[in-house]
Amino acid sequence: MAQILIADDEIYVRDLIKRSLAHGPHSFFEASDGNETTRILEAYPVDLLIIDMVMPHKGGLETLMDLRLKNENLKVIAITGKISTDRDSMKGLARQFHIDVVFEKPFDIFEFTQSVDSLLKK
Repeated sequence: MAQILIADDEIYVRDLIKRSLAHGPHSFFEASDGNETTRILEAYPVDLLIIDMVMPHKGGLETLMDLRLKNENLKVIAITGKISTDRDSMKGLARQFHIDVVFEKPFDIFEFTQSVDSLLKK
């Protein structure tokens, strides 16, 4: 069973992700900001982090900077609103912070669930 942390300040996004992944034997943690994300990651083993890049109090990039100092092996899917930077810049950020996959909202839920399944099989 995979333990997945969904970090997004929008509850409907967290609910959508949980419902889309209900087919698998997963358990979920939820966080609404980066500080809560960090607390959960320090307290529980997590197999996959799904994190929004823009959240209140502590954003996704800041959270990932702190996280990567402690755990560089955690699988990460980043979700974000409209990407204001070009694709090459986003790929560079993904490499720098060891982000496995980046999805732009709104994302295709079928493609998203396939990515989750693929990452959890690695």
